[in-house]
Amino acid sequence: MRFMVFVRSPKPMAALNGDALLRAGVLLDAGDLVPDALGVSGYWLIDVRDHEEAVERIRRIPLPACVVEIRQVAVV
Repeated sequence: MRFMVFVRSPKPMAALNGDALLRAGVLLDAGDLVPDALGVSGYWLIDVRDHEEAVERIRRIPLPACVVEIRQVAVV
């Protein structure tokens, strides 16, 4: 299953550590979104077994003062 992980951070996304997802072989894509009034946003597209695994992998990444949203991507 694929999940889009949106991260809103007070720091640039480059400062956040998504390397663990890459090393685990689950990271399909990553990028920064246009900054807005609430801060810097970015995303990770990951391919994992289920929602619980997605949540567990994201919990392992230090994301201080970040807002994280995980959504399943419909594959058609």
